[in-house]
Amino acid sequence: MIMKSKNIVCILFISIALLSVSAYAAENATASLSLPTKNLPGGFKLLAVQTATSEGVNMTEEIQDFFGAKDIGPWNATKGIYVWAPLGQGYDSKITLLMLSDEEHAKAAISNYMSQSKYQLPPYRGIDRFSSAIINGHNTTEVRDTARGDSLRFLYLWNSGNTVVLVEGNDTKSKSMELASATGL
Repeated sequence: MIMKSKNIVCILFISIALLSVSAYAAENATASLSLPTKNLPGGFKLLAVQTATSEGVNMTEEIQDFFGAKDIGPWNATKGIYVWAPLGQGYDSKITLLMLSDEEHAKAAISNYMSQSKYQLPPYRGIDRFSSAIINGHNTTEVRDTARGDSLRFLYLWNSGNTVVLVEGNDTKSKSMELASATGL
């Protein structure tokens, strides 16, 4: 009788573990589906989607800017790479979705990203590094980064629950915001 009880407990434990794994996999599938692939803003085209299973891609390196003083816990990431100019004439735009265990870890990842040494000074004299914007009803941080020549590149960073969204747009603020809005997050 005791042996049967132990077997039942083991089976229940394994079942719960399998359910947890499938819930995590479903969340990860949602992250991949959230990357905009169709009906993109004018001029943007999806070039590639990178995940942990993409051959030759080290996702830890791809999201290294989210690691820092604050612990972000376990994560799963998906990155979409978009072109907006003829190949060789522009840089890639990117959307990174970083799924974390909870909103607290998502906020830690955002804090780590914004604390990078490259963001401690303004991109150009008289230009603020950070500003605020509204994307899909979320308060977001607009990060102004240097691009080719003396132009600015507009990035948008926010979290939607446990998901961090980073949109690395181009040198046109309105187009970058449209790409960020296309995430639906």
